[in-house]
Amino acid sequence: MIAFKIPFIFMLFFGGIIFSSCSKGYEVRVSNYNNEALDSVVIGNNNIVFTKVDKQATTEFRKIKAGTYTVTFITKTKNEYGSSITIPKKDGGKRTIQIDGINAVSILEE
Repeated sequence: MIAFKIPFIFMLFFGGIIFSSCSKGYEVRVSNYNNEALDSVVIGNNNIVFTKVDKQATTEFRKIKAGTYTVTFITKTKNEYGSSITIPKKDGGKRTIQIDGINAVSILEE
């Protein structure tokens, strides 16, 4: 019985190490505190597209891979605002891209 327990314990130990070392990944969402609704928000080359983001609204989270992306905000009146976001390769977490009333873009970590 002891001979069976030792390999089983080692398998559990190494399995735990493998799963804990995997990247958790990142998620991103958009919050609109601008003076008008956003027609669309494009992250990267159409990697992630959020559409019809109302005033005082926040979208759902979507998964994003590591890298540097451009972010383009297009309002209902076809005004465009831009920024960029860098997603690191290590760790994981959630990011909120927020545009406010003076068209300033902020990246918030959770």
